[in-house]
Amino acid sequence: MSKIVVLGGAGFLGKRICQAGVNAGFQVTSLTRSGKPPRGVTHHDAHWLTKVQWQSADLFDPSSYKHHLVDAHTVVHSVGILLENQNYKTAVNSNSSVLSEFVNFVKPSNPLAKIPRNTYTEVNRDSALLLAETYVAETKVDSPSFVYISADRGFPGLPSGYITSKREAEVELSLLKGLKCLFARPGFMFDEDVHDDTMRETIHKFVDALDWGNKTLLGSRIPVLNDLVRPTISTQRVAHEIVDSIQNNRFNGVLSLDEMLHK
Repeated sequence: MSKIVVLGGAGFLGKRICQAGVNAGFQVTSLTRSGKPPRGVTHHDAHWLTKVQWQSADLFDPSSYKHHLVDAHTVVHSVGILLENQNYKTAVNSNSSVLSEFVNFVKPSNPLAKIPRNTYTEVNRDSALLLAETYVAETKVDSPSFVYISADRGFPGLPSGYITSKREAEVELSLLKGLKCLFARPGFMFDEDVHDDTMRETIHKFVDALDWGNKTLLGSRIPVLNDLVRPTISTQRVAHEIVDSIQNNRFNGVLSLDEMLHK
């Protein structure tokens, strides 16, 4: 049985990659700070949660996870930050007042109180390079492969450092010798099994409405608008396409949002 190691396997997308891996017959190990299964999942998830090896690891300390990489056929980096402001993850998944949470979401963080190792460069780029380099040094398998969760593109109002750090990571990872890399580029993601009244769900509906209007009313005839308004995609869909690529050895660079949506 081939082994997949997912760094960030209890996260919003990471847990669905673990699920898809288990369903496809892989041995799956999740590496997170706590080493615990994700919270807030549905009762439908019980069948696969027990089949994942939930292990603790320090993102920036290879000694805490390198032994898990030795026999891994594929390693997935599913860790990243959208904003350097720590409020955003809580705000996006909160079901309190959308307006108040949106204020917290966009409010810039105090640079004097910035948490160490919480910048785009460190989390989105450097941690991926550290993981990949450690994997190359430790692996004993033939043709090891690496999946990096990148992004379709930036969003209006989002700091340029976000997409810059993603693209820099792609370039640096592609230069590593002896490693096949796949760069998955999803857009705004939602979970098919979660329908709570959260800010994430509000954004999901809003973006879908914009995309529908652009395609149906405007016929996608305005290039600038096409670049700004992009379709959403479920975490289940992204995870399925990633695992499908792993199964079929389709590690040929970029797995775009459009490819994932239209396969």
